[in-house]
Amino acid sequence: MSGKPAARQGDMTQYGGPVVQGSAGVMIGAPTGVACSVCPGGMTSGNPVNPLLGARVQPGETDFALPGPLPFVLSRTYSSYRTKTPAPAGLFGPGWKAPFDIRLQIRGKELILNDNGGRSIHFAPLFPG
Repeated sequence: MSGKPAARQGDMTQYGGPVVQGSAGVMIGAPTGVACSVCPGGMTSGNPVNPLLGARVQPGETDFALPGPLPFVLSRTYSSYRTKTPAPAGLFGPGWKAPFDIRLQIRGKELILNDNGGRSIHFAPLFPG
C-alpha cells in the first residue's frame, strides 16, 4: 500500500458509499512534513539557519518507523528559537518537538495549550452568560 493514494475516487467505503472526491497529494507511507513554525517562511542558509529568526533549525528526523496498515513513525524537529519560548520541553528536551508533544497547562485562571508546532495559545476564563 505504501505510496498509494489514501482514498481513490470510485473506491467504496465500509458501508457501501462511493468515494467521490480524493486528493492525489495524500499518500499512504508518504514522508512527513515539517511544521511552518520550525522554519517560518521556509528560508534557511548554512547548516541550516533561519536568517529571519537567527535560529538553528533541523527539519524532520525520523528515529524509527514501523510499517503496517497504520504505520507508526517517530519523528522530531528542532529549532533553537523554541528554547526561548515559554513552552515546556518535550520528550526530547528544549527545542525539540514531536507530533505527540501537546500539553494543556492551567496557570491560575488561564488555560494554555502548547501544540506540537511550538505555539502557546492562551485561553482567558469564560464568564457566565
